[in-house]
Amino acid sequence: MKVAYYPGCATHGLSKDVDVATKKVAEVLGLELVEVEDWNCCGGGFLDEYDQKAHAALNLRNLSQVEKMGLNKMATPCSVCLQSHRLAVNNYKEDKELRKDVDSRLKSASIEYKGTVDAEHIVWVLVRDVGIERIKSHVTRPLTQLKVGTYYGCQMLRPEQIMGFESAYKPHSLEDLVSATGATPVRFPMATACCGFPLMGSNPKGGLKLAYNVLSSAKGAGADIMVHPCSLCHLQLDVTQFKVMDEFKTGWTMPTMYVTQLLAISFGISPKELGLSKIAMKALEERGIT
Repeated sequence: MKVAYYPGCATHGLSKDVDVATKKVAEVLGLELVEVEDWNCCGGGFLDEYDQKAHAALNLRNLSQVEKMGLNKMATPCSVCLQSHRLAVNNYKEDKELRKDVDSRLKSASIEYKGTVDAEHIVWVLVRDVGIERIKSHVTRPLTQLKVGTYYGCQMLRPEQIMGFESAYKPHSLEDLVSATGATPVRFPMATACCGFPLMGSNPKGGLKLAYNVLSSAKGAGADIMVHPCSLCHLQLDVTQFKVMDEFKTGWTMPTMYVTQLLAISFGISPKELGLSKIAMKALEERGIT
């Protein structure tokens, strides 16, 4: 199975380990990820609020590249990139004035979006197109000793009418993937709340508080570790966790990792090879997973 792959800026940069794990999992499963040729930043989280027309044009340019590649599906590991592209497509279809302006912008750059491609999350592709049973068949190291909190974040699910894959109130895709590894999925109250990443530039204390809310909620529910589906949540909940610990004097940690990192470990790939954080590595080592 061949799928166009849009990593996004964070996955190509500070969250490079998300890219590594996603590609390793895809290789094991026989899923060919073909990186979108000459892709550009989606502008998610800021440009869509500042200039909807420019935002739509920027995202549809990426999708037009996929159309030229002859593929009908574009997967991304980043929930922000996912929402950005799907929001652009929705606005393009629903707003005639915006569509006219965007078409003009694209035409001036010799670009045409035919409307045959939309963005999907890599989680959706794994659950629906690869299938849970196929994933289970590649598990060589069942993670039966782990209780895993499943964190969805705020953008993979909402708005539900645009995301469209599962209920924003009763999602189960991450639970399905965690169960496939042999681990026990743990639901917790803040599983669909914002991680606080968008606030780190303007209100870092507020951003850290939101991160603390998520991490402490998973901890309180009895999770050993937590998985998530977003390259930017990865930065906030993994890389920034030491700041959360300092700010709130927690005395505890909540190891976090991207969902394909957990899958990769269950496939027998070394945690060190995946570039996991010190917090995650320590938690796995304590449970005999090396």
